[in-house]
Amino acid sequence: MKAVLTALLAVLVIVPSATASMTTCPTATYDQYLTANFTCMSGNLLFSNFTYVGTANPSGVAIPATGILVTPQTMMGNEGFQFSSGWSVVNQMSTSSFQDSLISFTISTVNHLATLEDLGLTFNGTFAGTGVTGVTEQYCLGGTIANCPQATKQITVTNPPPKFNDAVTFAGVSTLSVSKDINVTSGINGTAATSQVVNTFSQVPEPASYILLGGGLLALGLLRKRRRS
Repeated sequence: MKAVLTALLAVLVIVPSATASMTTCPTATYDQYLTANFTCMSGNLLFSNFTYVGTANPSGVAIPATGILVTPQTMMGNEGFQFSSGWSVVNQMSTSSFQDSLISFTISTVNHLATLEDLGLTFNGTFAGTGVTGVTEQYCLGGTIANCPQATKQITVTNPPPKFNDAVTFAGVSTLSVSKDINVTSGINGTAATSQVVNTFSQVPEPASYILLGGGLLALGLLRKRRRS
């Protein structure tokens, strides 16, 4: 019994120690993610290659990186980010106004296993009149958006028409790159606003997870058997 518990403890210690030196993704404004060579980790995922471009009409209302709050989503096996800001426009003297934020980054599994199998996109866009809100996300399996080994694909959320969630499942990969275009446009007689965009990335359970679960169940079973005897 002692040997089983010792072996289980060793597995529990070894798995986290491999990633202990990596920076945990912080709750911070997006400019902090744009520092040179910045990478961060959430669960078994490593995030890197962060970029940003903000544009608008009128140009003075573009959302800066300092105006976007990044909150890591930390549910095990479904990690990602929530991006929060005040994307909001109103038509100006019968002229359409817009705000656009292009956020890109790369997601990789820390253990290099091809366990990434799903990405999800959610937002809370609202509109009135001729306003339009939406997020279009380009994604590349196994590479970067600029140098994708295959054609990039996309998912979208919009309002109107009301489509607040989208998700896609694919064969497991170890690396995935995304580029999301957050846009609010007033049209000539409307308003549009978005305050939250959530991006998550799901994984199939990795072998280490099965080892931990199996070892834990075995230890509990042996412990109960010992108490009964």
